[in-house]
Amino acid sequence: MADNPKKKGRDRDLVSEQEHEVAYLMRTAKVTRQKALEAIREAGADRKKVMDYLQRK
Repeated sequence: MADNPKKKGRDRDLVSEQEHEVAYLMRTAKVTRQKALEAIREAGADRKKVMDYLQRK
């Protein structure tokens, strides 16, 4: 549960280095675990930026 219930929906725009999120990136972008982690570290936590980074590489 969120700390502030008035803030909703933003979480889906973010990506972290948690196993399930890395696995999702690996499946959707068809990249290795190493590439997915590199993209998160280089592009930041924004899911759109991470996907753009993976498409450029």
